[in-house]
Amino acid sequence: MNPWLYYGIIFLLGLTVGMVNTLAGGGSSLLYPVLMFFGLSPHQAVGTSRLAFLFQGIFGVLGFRSKGYFLFPFNVFLGLSALTGAVSGAYLSLALPPVTYKNIIAAVILIVTVLSLFYRKNDRSPSFHRTGGKHFWLAMAVFFILGAYSGFIQTGLGFLILISLGLINRLDIKSANSVKAMVVLLAGIPALLIYAARGDVLWKEAVAIAAGTALASWITSRWSVRKDEVVLKRIIAILIILLAVRLWMFQIK
Repeated sequence: MNPWLYYGIIFLLGLTVGMVNTLAGGGSSLLYPVLMFFGLSPHQAVGTSRLAFLFQGIFGVLGFRSKGYFLFPFNVFLGLSALTGAVSGAYLSLALPPVTYKNIIAAVILIVTVLSLFYRKNDRSPSFHRTGGKHFWLAMAVFFILGAYSGFIQTGLGFLILISLGLINRLDIKSANSVKAMVVLLAGIPALLIYAARGDVLWKEAVAIAAGTALASWITSRWSVRKDEVVLKRIIAILIILLAVRLWMFQIK
């Protein structure tokens, strides 16, 4: 394939993922299978995607902070706990054979996508926040585990973070999303470095995906189709489920 055409398609893939993430969520569940269908190994697909996730975290933190949503130092403590866990998760994923890792990715994508259809946003008042005492330490332990999951595969991490912050700390959705951005940013740093050190980050593809994701997130955030969010999520979920089933049957080289 012509290099210009190839990287143009990869950039368009990033645009699509950014749009899906902004409008309905689940972009990584779409990204991993398509990259593997393009010939990347399972570890390369996950590793190459991590630059886009890192940029999402950076812009997310800056965006929420500019709007007054910045639960410091609570967000940093949870992010550092997740960062520590991400190291072990990344090394565990790299120790798995490609076929095994590919099948795990397909299974996790399927499970997380089905579960996300039943998720309801938490609209509690900020006055209900529980960010100290036993709730703080419970969140620290949970976010170490979520960090390990992030380093291992990342798919559905945002969904799992929002559920945890709602149940443990009773954060409203905007505050929870602001904490999520910091966690994604800090946990993404060691994971990217570990995959890169192993040679599983294809930097040209990574930059093209990250650029497309960032541009789509910026553009899509300026117009809203929230009234059709449920229908959109169901359509995307069906597409992702079909991709996950196809990925399970896909024979990697």
